[in-house]
Amino acid sequence: MSVENLNGDGTADQPSIIYGYRNEDDDVEVRELARATTGQLQDVARGGDLQRPGDVIERSSTKSTLNDPLPDLDLPGQDGLARDDCGDDIPAFYCEDCGHPVYIGRTCGSPVCSRCWASAVKAKAVRTAGKLEGLRRALYARYDGNYDIDFNHVIASLPSVRVDSATPKERVMLIIQTLLEENWDIDGFAAIYHPYRIKKEYRKDQYEHGGEPGEGDMVWGDLVPDPDPEYLTFEPHFHIFFPARRRSFDYSVAEAVNAESGWLFHRITKGEDSNVSVEDLDDLVHQLTYCFSHTGVEQRADRMELASRLKGDLHNCYIPDGVEDEALAIFCDAAPKLLGVKFANIHQSTCDAEVSAADAGDWTDDDADECSCDHAEEAEPPMAARRHPIEELYDHPDHPIRSTAPDTRSLDAGVPSEDASGADRDELWSAASSSPSASSATLSEPSEGDGSSPPVEDARERCGGDLAPIREAEERLEDEEWCRRAEYVAGLRGAFAEWRRRTGGEEELPWLDDDEVVIEPG
Repeated sequence: MSVENLNGDGTADQPSIIYGYRNEDDDVEVRELARATTGQLQDVARGGDLQRPGDVIERSSTKSTLNDPLPDLDLPGQDGLARDDCGDDIPAFYCEDCGHPVYIGRTCGSPVCSRCWASAVKAKAVRTAGKLEGLRRALYARYDGNYDIDFNHVIASLPSVRVDSATPKERVMLIIQTLLEENWDIDGFAAIYHPYRIKKEYRKDQYEHGGEPGEGDMVWGDLVPDPDPEYLTFEPHFHIFFPARRRSFDYSVAEAVNAESGWLFHRITKGEDSNVSVEDLDDLVHQLTYCFSHTGVEQRADRMELASRLKGDLHNCYIPDGVEDEALAIFCDAAPKLLGVKFANIHQSTCDAEVSAADAGDWTDDDADECSCDHAEEAEPPMAARRHPIEELYDHPDHPIRSTAPDTRSLDAGVPSEDASGADRDELWSAASSSPSASSATLSEPSEGDGSSPPVEDARERCGGDLAPIREAEERLEDEEWCRRAEYVAGLRGAFAEWRRRTGGEEELPWLDDDEVVIEPG
């Protein structure tokens, strides 16, 4: 029986890991992967075979019961669950200058929620990208700027792997971590678990399948959040993201690792003649968003999460100042195309409390259908020159991008295009107006009118103050000088009291916070 004995940082002090898998001839192979130092191995080596960490030894038999496979997890939003108050207007932000409260549709941020799963993707993608950029900068400093440090995207797969563990996914990730550390000196990485692939006969050619061609035209946007099992095959694999010295991931090493361990490590590049895997932070956020869109959903402690881990040095890595905001802005541009959901960026939003209702008439149906992200085929060089295969995945006529509110007035966690039945979701995803009242209304589309008179112009200017989470409003409300000059202080007091009453003053906004706060439906 193998020993769990995992400690807090996700590593283990067990000297080796036993695992098995089926080879191409359908025969069972057994391997032992060394993890201990040379001194430790002196006490546990069998026949002197194990020499150093990372060595893989073929075994003819084992006392372990290798019958625990990687889990068959649901995809984001697949459960169809949603809290009764998901979408209900709730005070969430306020203007730091005038105190004007802003209401949005409440978002639970749970990956099992059919309405809010994209918000869980947002939290994971932004935080993971920030930490990867932090580690990239740390490595650059470690080498005194003498080496280029690039982001890498590698797929690790051994679908038939079996271990002896109550937590097989954790055990398998420990195998991957050991192989990456000992063969490529990878100090830290993010691992995203995918239980499924689209069957070859249905899938479009996609970079994530390791160059294997598809015979159809289906992409993940056709399946999430309401997948049809007919189109899926259970082929568990991991998407690995990490920064490393340029050209340090050697394919000859990958071939040797595959021959010894059975594990296939395939580095994603932008083309057959390219050595670039992930070009920059913008490309990293796009690829992470896409990968998180169809990762598995697992239970961790008392909440549901997208199945991913930050390993090694990445686990405790800092996020550099400004990087999280930059990643969030990139995500908001990527989400309509990759998730079919339009997000508003709070960090780019300002208070419009003094704008008259007539100004809402500037928004048209064309604005509603417009995708906010730049399409590579429409862009000027150099974007067109560096088109990545991921850009093609959601250029699909059946994926219209809809939004129920213009520009910064829409502060909802996301607005999907349409549900599985094809019914329009606008009424479920109403964006709150900027009314200071406790009950906000959906911004309506302008009526055509009879054209007899133009809308009344309002000479007042926008407040222009930055928006902040309403949980931070208490400090402002205790500042007497600020309260004397804040025009909407009375409305803010009422909104803050409502927020605290409805949330207990503890609910965070998971798509804005560093911590992965997820509220389960219930």
